[in-house]
Amino acid sequence: MKKLFILIVLFSTFFIFATPVLAENPPEGMVKIPTGCFMMGTNNVYEYEVGRKNGRERPVHQVCIDSFYLDRHEAAQKEYVEVMGKNPSYFPGDNLPVEHVKFKEAQEYCSLRGKRLPTEAEWEYAARAGGVDDYPWGPEIDGDYVWYDLNSVRKPHPVGTRKANAFGVHDMLGSVWEWVSDWYSDHYYEVSPRDNPQGPQERQSWHVIRGGSWVDDPENIRVTVRYRGDSDGTYHFLVGVRCARDLTPSP
Repeated sequence: MKKLFILIVLFSTFFIFATPVLAENPPEGMVKIPTGCFMMGTNNVYEYEVGRKNGRERPVHQVCIDSFYLDRHEAAQKEYVEVMGKNPSYFPGDNLPVEHVKFKEAQEYCSLRGKRLPTEAEWEYAARAGGVDDYPWGPEIDGDYVWYDLNSVRKPHPVGTRKANAFGVHDMLGSVWEWVSDWYSDHYYEVSPRDNPQGPQERQSWHVIRGGSWVDDPENIRVTVRYRGDSDGTYHFLVGVRCARDLTPSP
């Protein structure tokens, strides 16, 4: 009886250690953004244009985000063409970020890939990657992480060629602007809920674009900068797309 007990224990121990532990791997080309809370917005005062300050970025408010997947970099033109069958970009190149993307096209592109656009809160949370300054890495611009007006030589560059932030995501700032799913409102931060905010519930005139582009100066690609993107893509023309996905896809 004692020998049988020892054999059962040994077999059980072997089974436990021999059974592979299945790691949760993100979908190809995506990273897993962890659950967490952060302070969204800024208390600093800047001017978007002469006489137009950045009240749209205030007040600072706490936001908590459930874990989700996010594309590691913006959609390259080759990826976009494979899905959409066309290339709207003014600066062609397979590995360059797609631009001149309209909001509805960005939505469709993500949907056809079994994904969705990130919310504005998800976007800023992922862009900050735990940082608390104007930039994810600190208070000053760093060209190792971002393509912007002083290092881009006024032309686009291939996606993913700047350093990733602490979450492993490239080009959240600079390169091209990115659509998010939220309707745009100057005053949404005054009423935003804490948990997984989705943006204004009432239909507005524009959706939000975030992140800045390779032609923008440092003050216009801060992590809190938010603009209204025209739906036809003609005003802020350097607008691309990066998709998100829930951890458990909708049936």
